[in-house]
Amino acid sequence: MSVGILNNVNSGANALIQAGNKAAGNSGSYIGRNGKTNGGGQGVMKCVAAGGHKVSLCQDALMSYASPQTGESVNIYKAENYSAENPLYVIKGLDADGNAFEEVIDAGKIRPNHCSFNELMVLNLETGHTSPSDYLHAVAVRDKAQTDSYFTKADYLAYAQAVMKDQMRMGNWASYLSYDKWIRSLMDYAGKRA
Repeated sequence: MSVGILNNVNSGANALIQAGNKAAGNSGSYIGRNGKTNGGGQGVMKCVAAGGHKVSLCQDALMSYASPQTGESVNIYKAENYSAENPLYVIKGLDADGNAFEEVIDAGKIRPNHCSFNELMVLNLETGHTSPSDYLHAVAVRDKAQTDSYFTKADYLAYAQAVMKDQMRMGNWASYLSYDKWIRSLMDYAGKRA
């Protein structure tokens, strides 16, 4: 189970924000939630999750999420040189060992049948799936895949189709149709970029 942080953090945590910036190694420039280039993770909030794991979540990221089980935390930004022809994203955060990481992901090269949860979330952003329900689709699929890390690669397409079939068996047609639309969108994007 993951905890998704989609809303802005209150501004009363300046000391925590500055400490989190330093801990997460935020130094580059990225395009965040407001569509403007920022100083690379301005507004990081350091939190303690279940089991005493520290996570770094950025209020200006396009999307942020953390796992209370592993302590992994991820913040996703568009790269400064992002374009439709060059769909680059930067993910930053803390791994399960509490080490800061930064990775550039090319959304055009992501294949939903062999990707990490982080890559699936980048694909969600690239295809415009940014609502809380879209995030929950991905979380349900990750739960079905039973991956133990946001970095573990899996056939998320097959697991998404399995979750969709579960919705059909339960007679939850609205959710079934929502998963179908989500899966088709991901496949269409990946197919055009192949």
